[in-house]
Amino acid sequence: MRIVGQLCLLAAFVGSGYAAFAGVAGWLAGHRLLRRTGLFAAVASVLAVTVTLVVLAWALVTKDFSFKYVTQYSSWLLVWYYSLSALWVGQAGSLLLWAWFLGVVALAYFFWPRAEPSPIRGGTLGVLMAYLCFLFAIMVFGADPMEPSLVIPKEGAGLGPLLHHPAMLVHPPIVFIGYAAWTIPFALAVAALLSGRIEADWIREARPWALLAWTVLGVGILLGASWAYEELGWGGYWGWDPVENGSLIPWLTGSALIHTLMAWRYRGVMKKTAVALAVVTFGMCNFATFLTRSGVFSSVHAFSQSPIGWMFLIFMAALAIGGSVLVWMRRNALAAESPLVTIWSREAFILLSAVLLLLLATVTTAGTIVVPVSKLFFGRQITVGPAFYNNVLIPTGLLLLAAMGLAPVLRWGNPPTPTQRHVLLLSAGLAVLAAVMGFVFGLRHPIALAVVALATLAASALVGTLVLDAHHKGDTNPLLALLLAIRNRRRQYAGFLIHVGFVCVAIGVTGSSLGTRRHELILSEGETIEWAGRSIRYERLVLRKLPDKIVAEAVLQVSPPSGSGYTLRPARHLHLLQEEWTTEVAIHSTWSGDFYTILNSGEGNGQFSLTLVDNPLIRFLWFGGGVIVVGAIASLWPARVSMATPAPHTQRRAETRLKREHLVATE
Repeated sequence: MRIVGQLCLLAAFVGSGYAAFAGVAGWLAGHRLLRRTGLFAAVASVLAVTVTLVVLAWALVTKDFSFKYVTQYSSWLLVWYYSLSALWVGQAGSLLLWAWFLGVVALAYFFWPRAEPSPIRGGTLGVLMAYLCFLFAIMVFGADPMEPSLVIPKEGAGLGPLLHHPAMLVHPPIVFIGYAAWTIPFALAVAALLSGRIEADWIREARPWALLAWTVLGVGILLGASWAYEELGWGGYWGWDPVENGSLIPWLTGSALIHTLMAWRYRGVMKKTAVALAVVTFGMCNFATFLTRSGVFSSVHAFSQSPIGWMFLIFMAALAIGGSVLVWMRRNALAAESPLVTIWSREAFILLSAVLLLLLATVTTAGTIVVPVSKLFFGRQITVGPAFYNNVLIPTGLLLLAAMGLAPVLRWGNPPTPTQRHVLLLSAGLAVLAAVMGFVFGLRHPIALAVVALATLAASALVGTLVLDAHHKGDTNPLLALLLAIRNRRRQYAGFLIHVGFVCVAIGVTGSSLGTRRHELILSEGETIEWAGRSIRYERLVLRKLPDKIVAEAVLQVSPPSGSGYTLRPARHLHLLQEEWTTEVAIHSTWSGDFYTILNSGEGNGQFSLTLVDNPLIRFLWFGGGVIVVGAIASLWPARVSMATPAPHTQRRAETRLKREHLVATE
């Protein structure tokens, strides 16, 4: 089976290389036969890599230690689903899975039914196959998943103990799907720049893929934060780890891309920025891979030092140069169609949001690379902690929260109407009132007061927009008018829902960051303490022996100031194969906050060391993430084709494009 997998990997490498050449060359030359053979090669290469993936997955599940990869990441003690998850734990396996996802996404893009043919589809597939060929080349020459074991052992090394968690069954694959999906907007941008068709063709196709990639990668980041919160046992969910940052950066630049695509679609502005961001976001996905695979960065997520990380670095350098040249060559075609009339317009606030998102991404990137850069150029290692990020990210995030709240109230290309100005003034007044009330009720931290004010501003502005839509037609029932507005402008209201989710996330982050309390103590069996309004009694220690580990579990009886009591069971696991301890926290979650308990170690004489953490409002973080996902899905949901006459400014712009390009492109 290993030989079959090896041959299929080589076939996928050769096939994708030919598909890239035939796809781009046949598309540019208008050679139909060349395009057809390129498509056949693309399908064949994806089928071949599918066989390789199945071979490795089967070897992991059946514990075939003739594969070096299986020896490194599987063992007889692993249940089948954790054995399968080893597929994306190691370097070679994760590359193979990523390449397979990319191949599936590429074929899904090409064969997805369209209302009309896309003139850049062939070129886009060629670009996708070129990148897929690059990934196959790395596996063939640098990280072979089919590499044989020199000596076949009776037992493998197994998974690291921290990876024995349900989130690890889905978190890495979802992140890889997000990276693969971000390749589509990049390939569309390159094809559009090569062909000169930089108008509605690429916007119409790039938007849903960008939104899909943004949503999937966001879900992956959220799952990773949840895993860190539950498994790493330090009471937090984001440690500004280099690999954590690596997945966050393309999500931030992708957020800016989605906003600029909106401004391009409605006002014909920010074209250069949108195309450049498509390239930058794809580049940042590769940067995340470099962080994981170079061995330069220390991280709980990173692989050991490997030359393939530097292959990605060289690729990113070539990408930056090539992308800059293409954008410069098409700079005239990317000129804005209309000037910025007023700063109190929706496109102005979208521009502000994009700038703030890019600032967040830039600061995160700088903080991530400062360690190797300082060591390389100054001979000493400079490290940065949360304070570095917070000094810039907190004020920037607050401005972004304000922009998100105000932008939906504003109009495209025009200053706000008198009614809209009243909504803005009322929202600002309510924001000030909320901050004052927060201060009166004991809230003193300036950041917390700012979040309360800006969250109120955003929420009241959105409610004001709903009220305006409900009363837009005086002779119609307000509720019916609002429902009609939501149906007719579903994407806009889905965007509102996404913004509501971000407000919830801001509340959760603020509460859990500023209000967290920690207490470390040593308890004896039967001892009771009072802390954070709770009575905590250490009942007993339970020891259990399982086939692969020994579990030491503390039983805590907790009595809150109101409501019924509950039992928490924080534990420590000794994994026998690795001879390594891990911490299993116990959490009681409510809307007001989490009570988070950590069992540290035994102190002798029946005493144990415990850490108690009170995390206020953290449930709003997870809830807000869910609201964002629901809003994104609603925005992605296919819209019914409308036969209504387009607005005059839209029609005039379409006629101008028709005269200039002899091409009609409809949404």
